[in-house]
Amino acid sequence: MKLAIPVKMNKENPPVAPLFGKAKWFAIVENGQSKILPNSQSGGQAVIEWLKEMGIEALLIQEIGVGPYKKAKNYGLQLYHTGFERILLEDVISKFEAGELEILDDTNIGNIIKHGERRDSRKGMGHRFN
Repeated sequence: MKLAIPVKMNKENPPVAPLFGKAKWFAIVENGQSKILPNSQSGGQAVIEWLKEMGIEALLIQEIGVGPYKKAKNYGLQLYHTGFERILLEDVISKFEAGELEILDDTNIGNIIKHGERRDSRKGMGHRFN
């Protein structure tokens, strides 16, 4: 399975980036190998398009907005939650391979959106999941 994971920097074993659409880098993982690519897209939905064009099958994320979530689901991408705590790339890959990450769907994505709304409300921004 070809995975995409937003990461904070282009270095060996970087931490996962909390914000999906604003991540500056994405780790692409396939067949036990990972490479980090710069994100030149503007916004989460454009990132989903870019990742789909690369043949990504699953996303491992901390937070995602409503629009990118819906687009990812429409494309048939699987989404997994890495948790909200700081976690390094190698650790999150290990958790994925062990089946320890929560699968995100319409029944639980609201918790991820609400977490982002609480954070964004402190900054005067917000998202809605309808």
